[in-house]
Amino acid sequence: MNLWKSAALFSKFHFPRLTLILFLVILFGGSFPSSPFAEETSLKLQRHLVLISKKIIVLEKEIDALRKKSETKENLQKIIDLQTQIDRLNLNFDSRATNLSLEDSSLKKKEKSPWTKQLEDITAPLLQAIRDLTEKPRKVDFLKKRITSLENTLNIHKEASQNLMDLQKNQETIAKDSQPEEKRYLARLALLKNKYDPELTRLNLEEAKKDLKEILSSDESLLDTATNQIKDFLKNRGKNLLITLAAFSGLWWLLNRLRRWILKLNLFAQLSPAFGKLFSAAYNIFILIICLIVGLACLYFFNDWLLISLIVMILLLIAWTSRQYLPTFLQEIKLIVNLGTVREGERLIWSGVPWLVRDIGLSAILINENLEGGEIRLPVRNLIDKHSRPAVEGEPWFPSKIGDWVILNDGSFGRVKHQTLEQVVLGLKGDSLKYYSTNEFLNQFPLNISTGFRYCIEFGLDYKIQDRICEEIPTIIENGLKNILAKYFDGNSPDFNFLEVRFDNPAASSLNLMIIIHADGKCADRYEENKREIQTALVQICNENNLTIPFSQLTINMAENPQPLDQKNSD
Repeated sequence: MNLWKSAALFSKFHFPRLTLILFLVILFGGSFPSSPFAEETSLKLQRHLVLISKKIIVLEKEIDALRKKSETKENLQKIIDLQTQIDRLNLNFDSRATNLSLEDSSLKKKEKSPWTKQLEDITAPLLQAIRDLTEKPRKVDFLKKRITSLENTLNIHKEASQNLMDLQKNQETIAKDSQPEEKRYLARLALLKNKYDPELTRLNLEEAKKDLKEILSSDESLLDTATNQIKDFLKNRGKNLLITLAAFSGLWWLLNRLRRWILKLNLFAQLSPAFGKLFSAAYNIFILIICLIVGLACLYFFNDWLLISLIVMILLLIAWTSRQYLPTFLQEIKLIVNLGTVREGERLIWSGVPWLVRDIGLSAILINENLEGGEIRLPVRNLIDKHSRPAVEGEPWFPSKIGDWVILNDGSFGRVKHQTLEQVVLGLKGDSLKYYSTNEFLNQFPLNISTGFRYCIEFGLDYKIQDRICEEIPTIIENGLKNILAKYFDGNSPDFNFLEVRFDNPAASSLNLMIIIHADGKCADRYEENKREIQTALVQICNENNLTIPFSQLTINMAENPQPLDQKNSD
C-alpha cells in the first residue's frame, strides 16, 4: 500500500514517468513470486525504482527553478550538471527495470578529431585485451571507491533528513489557509525531504557491497587471471603468430639468398665498391619492408587485429622516437655504404694510434697488426666527424714491434715486451719493467734501433797535434778501431758495417773529431756495452800513439787598465 500511495503522490508532479512506474508495478505485482525471497527481491526493486523517479523529479524541479532565474554562467553550468545527473538516473532506471547493461549514449564524450579517432581504432584491440586482463581489479577498486562515497553521502543524507524531520514536527500547526510564504515553506521542506531521502543511497550502498562481495568471493586471483589470459592468447593467437614469424623468416632468408646470388654474378665488378655497399644497404631496407608487409598480410588474413595493432604501435613508436636521430642515422648510412669521410681500406687515427679501416657495416672494424689484440669494433656513430686517408705502401703503423729495442727521450733503453691500444711495457736491463700508456710512449718519440743504428761520438784531442789533426790522426784512429774492434767488422754479416773518422770542429780547449760507426740491428741489445767498448778503444789508441786528451779549461781575460774598486764605486 505504501508503494501505491507514493505513486499517487508523484502523479501530480510527473504523470508520464508515473505511468511507467505504475506499469512496472503492475507488471511485477501481477506476477506473484513463487517464493518469499523472490517476492522480497521484487518489492525491493520496485521501491528502488520509485526512489530513483523521486530523485529525478526533485532534480527536474531544481532545473525549472534555475531556468526562471537570470541566465548567468554559473546557472547554466548548474543546469548542465543537474541534467547530467538526471540522464544517469534515467539510465540507471532503465537498466534496472530491464535487467540489461545499457550504455549511456547521451553521456559520450565529444567527437574526437579524425586522426585521434583513427589512432583509437587501431589501438582498440590492444587496449581491449589490457582492459580484459585488468577487469577484476578495476571493478574491485571502483566498487571500493563507490562504497566509500556512498557511505559518506548516506551519513550526510541521514543528518539532513533528521534535521528536516525536526522541522516538520510542528508542520500540523500551520493551517491550510495559511499565508503563501508558509505554503512555500512547506513545499520547500517537502522538496528537500525528497532530495535528501537516504533510502535511495542506502539501497545503492547495499547493492555495491553485494557486488563487491560476489567479486571477492571468486577464487581466481590476479595471477590466475593473467595466466588464463596468456593461455588464451597463445591458444587463439599463438598459431597466427608462429605462421607470421615463419613467413617473415622464410621470405627474409629467400631474399638474402637472392642477394648473394646477384653478388656472385659480379654485376657490379666494373663499378666502385661504394656502389656495391649502397646496393646492399638499399636491398636490406627493401627486403625488410617486403617482409613486414607480408607479415601484416598474414595477420590480416587471420583477422587478428590485436597483433596487427601491436606491430603497428611498435613501428609507430620506433618512427616517433627515431625522428630526432634521423640526421645522425643518415650520416651513419653514408659511412656504411662507404660514401662518408671514413672509408674502407684507408688509414684512420683513433686514440692517437693509426688504424686500418677493414670494414664498415653495422659496426666498424679497425685493425693494427703491430699491436697485441690489434682489432677493435666501434659503433658506426663513433666515426662521424672523423677523417681517413689512403694508406701509403710501406708506411709504418707503430714505431715498434714486440721484441724491438728502443731508446726514449727520457733516457730509458729497453726491449718492448707488450704493446696494446692501452699500454706499452718496456723490459729494461736487469729484468725490470717500465709501463707507459700508449699515448705517453708515443710522446717520448721512441728511437727503434732493432733495424739498425749508428754511433756518433765526438772525441777531442790536444792542440799540440794541430798540424796532424786533419789527415794523419783520423787515419790512425780509424785503423786502430778496426784492429781493436776487429770481431765486430768480420764475417759476411758484421755487427759494424761502416766506420768513418773525420775532423769535426775546433773547440775552446780541444780539436774535436767525429767518429761515426753504423751498427746492425742484431746487436741492438748490446747498444750500451758496444758504445763503452768503442770509447775504451779510443782511449787505448791515444795511449799507444801518445795523443793527449785535454780537459776543459777556464780562461779569464783581464782588462788592460783596471781601476781600483773604491774608485769604481765612487764613479
